[in-house]
Amino acid sequence: MGLIWGLQFSLAKIAYASGIHPFGFTLAISVSAACLLAAVARFRGAALPLSPRFWVYTLIAGSTAIAIPNSLAVLAVGHVPAGLAAVLNTLSPLMTYAMALGLGMEKRHSLRLLGLGCGLGGALLVVGPRASLPDPDMLPWVLLCILVPFFYAASNIYIAKARPSGVDSIALAATMQIGAAACILPLAVGLGVWHMPFPPQNNGDWALLLQCALAGIGSLLFFETLRLAGPVFFSQTGFLVTLAGVFWGWLLFGEQHSFYIWAAMASIFVGLALVTRAGR
Repeated sequence: MGLIWGLQFSLAKIAYASGIHPFGFTLAISVSAACLLAAVARFRGAALPLSPRFWVYTLIAGSTAIAIPNSLAVLAVGHVPAGLAAVLNTLSPLMTYAMALGLGMEKRHSLRLLGLGCGLGGALLVVGPRASLPDPDMLPWVLLCILVPFFYAASNIYIAKARPSGVDSIALAATMQIGAAACILPLAVGLGVWHMPFPPQNNGDWALLLQCALAGIGSLLFFETLRLAGPVFFSQTGFLVTLAGVFWGWLLFGEQHSFYIWAAMASIFVGLALVTRAGR
């Protein structure tokens, strides 16, 4: 999961550079993943629930976990290094704990509170010093990047709290992608930016096709991890997502980062480690 989600930042950067709109990118991924996962669910005999209450859950989960953060990520990563976007994405589990604490789903714990402080310190190392970014004009886009883990955290809390019982993970993954597509379709069609990469014409289309293939796998792993181990254990994925994101950015774009970015990554990693260790 970490390797897959770490690569998505670089794939989004390639697609954006090729002129694919964030809404078109997100819509194509959700439609493809929904079709693939629905077919797998049907093959396994896992029925898709049809109750209105379930589909309300699906729309909320799809919008907060996929439609909104993915569109924001594609837009932001077109203006900032892919590796930096991956570093900031690691704030998601720390934000998850902060939200869970505020909602009374988690208890106050000194190690976790210290971890939240480390995560905040890491974020400030990115947005504070002028020398931290390759170009100070990137700051608004960096702030947009921080909204991505915020929505991921919100979806983690909602999915863990409101997940319907007795529904197969593959069916849930499929319906969440359907919910995301339903949310983004009116915007993509209204703006005339929907995009299906068949046949592929450029690197952006190939990047989108690869992301479509990986989205279904990532969705299934996401639900299964939450079901088997819960959101705190799931937060450990953040280490691999960040490392993989920085690696793919270096490999594909030759990205180099300042001392402040590496220090921010270390601080966020320490925060994530403290939050995860306290939850065992």
